[in-house]
Amino acid sequence: MRFCPRDGTLMIPQKKDGITVLKCPKCGYEVKLTEKTKEAYRQRSEVSEERKRGVMVAEERKIEYDQEEVEELRRQLLENLQEAERESD
Repeated sequence: MRFCPRDGTLMIPQKKDGITVLKCPKCGYEVKLTEKTKEAYRQRSEVSEERKRGVMVAEERKIEYDQEEVEELRRQLLENLQEAERESD
């Protein structure tokens, strides 16, 4: 992988006039992609495909608390914050 010498952004391969160049998506800086660099990108891509994993999606649940539970949670939070402040002093 190569980073832009101007702003440090990751450069991405693109086709331009029949050749492949590395281009910075932020500032537009370009450099010709050599065969050695093409092979490195190709190998990295193949490894990435092998390591694909399933994606877990969190389901939003509505949780209802009564007023006493809310007050207890608030009290515990305040105690934890005060304890953390004492430890940091």
